[in-house]
Amino acid sequence: MVESIHAKIWELSPDVRNPEIYEELTGLTRQLIAIYDQDGRLDENPFTPTTKRTLSVQHAELEMMLKDSVCLVTGFGCVGQCLVRKLSFPGIRQIVVMDMKPLAEDVKLPANVIYVQGNISEGRDLHAIFEKYRPEFIFHTAAQRDPGLAETHIRETVISNIMGTWNIVKTCERYPFVKKCTFSSTGKASRYYTEEVYAATKKICEFIFDTYAKQSKVCYSMVRFTHILENSLMNIGFRDAVDAPFLAIHSPGKYVTAQNVSEAADLLLNSLLSSREGQCTFSLVRHLEWPVESLEVALFYIKERGSQIPVIFQGNPKGYCEKFFRGQMNWSDPDDLNLLINVYEYKHRLVSPAGDIVISQISPADPEVLLAALQDMEICLDDSKLRDRLFDGLRNITRSALTKVDKKDTVEILKWGLEPKHLAAQGLCISDFKGITSLMMETLTDPPWLEQIKNILYVF
Repeated sequence: MVESIHAKIWELSPDVRNPEIYEELTGLTRQLIAIYDQDGRLDENPFTPTTKRTLSVQHAELEMMLKDSVCLVTGFGCVGQCLVRKLSFPGIRQIVVMDMKPLAEDVKLPANVIYVQGNISEGRDLHAIFEKYRPEFIFHTAAQRDPGLAETHIRETVISNIMGTWNIVKTCERYPFVKKCTFSSTGKASRYYTEEVYAATKKICEFIFDTYAKQSKVCYSMVRFTHILENSLMNIGFRDAVDAPFLAIHSPGKYVTAQNVSEAADLLLNSLLSSREGQCTFSLVRHLEWPVESLEVALFYIKERGSQIPVIFQGNPKGYCEKFFRGQMNWSDPDDLNLLINVYEYKHRLVSPAGDIVISQISPADPEVLLAALQDMEICLDDSKLRDRLFDGLRNITRSALTKVDKKDTVEILKWGLEPKHLAAQGLCISDFKGITSLMMETLTDPPWLEQIKNILYVF
């Protein structure tokens, strides 16, 4: 019955502004609410368990590390503001916040916090801050974070995310007083390869941090976030849309994991604590719980407000279109699956003493290949060409990384990801993952490996 309702909503959604269609869509939405209610799925906000989660932090060790130091926080969004609050303990000498926007008039900062308006993409702005304040610890959270916007504002996203991050690292390398630098990435960067702009920029940023860490005295580290509830474009959109004529979601059957902003800030603090010279690790929340269906969240908000509005389906826009590749996850240990870490990374994973954080490292790229890609993008002024250079660069970087991984892992990934019965069950086909699987196939040229994947090769 639910599937038939979904099908009808898909059919009617384009004509939602027709009064008769609108009424029918509203009725279908009420039916879905009743069904979900009967199953107990709307008794509370589906994200309630996420809001209650906490991460452990060794505060005594942190305060000792940061005692009488200067910290720089790039970006004063949701995560940046929470991080500044957590850092504002008496032992820190100063916290410098750098953001492109002027400080809002209603924001009151602690006495030891300095706000500087500046752009991480501008080397002069960064150097001025480093020269004046001499930060020893850097938390890099500034970014263009909207996947949909990234697809239409490619240059803005590449400059902000990739070039801004590269500037941060190069500036850290220039000043000997810098001790540690940690970067906020995304779970989307765990994809082996991607053809979405936002995910591609973040993945390249991870390669930047990892590459510089191996040749630097600065301790570089990263964290991977998933949807942050207080800052999630989806969650905010659903919450605010209940006062609109209708609530639009991408599609039914779309599931998301989430974390709260306090977890995000604590993850950054833990990443700083665990970072070591010569090796770049990334950290993520270990227990993210079962993913939540976006439709379920939408229905909850409509029910909670008592709104008489319909849900409509719009389809997945650019930036949200990539299908889930089953080979992304390590199915040899299904009791400990996590969407934010891939198979190559999983074999290097460690769990924090408290058991709530996973720490691992990415597959390293060839430094010369990475530098060539960065330089190629840096000099490109044309948006359409920049998109090609972004993905050509990422393809070359990924290829260089795949030559260094264990071929046994690559074979397992292809077998898990391209298992015919699982593809059929999801309505997928091998061509949906040609971008990454073709790169993997290129590394399995020796007869022993070709023998193991001959059935997969046949369908190619």
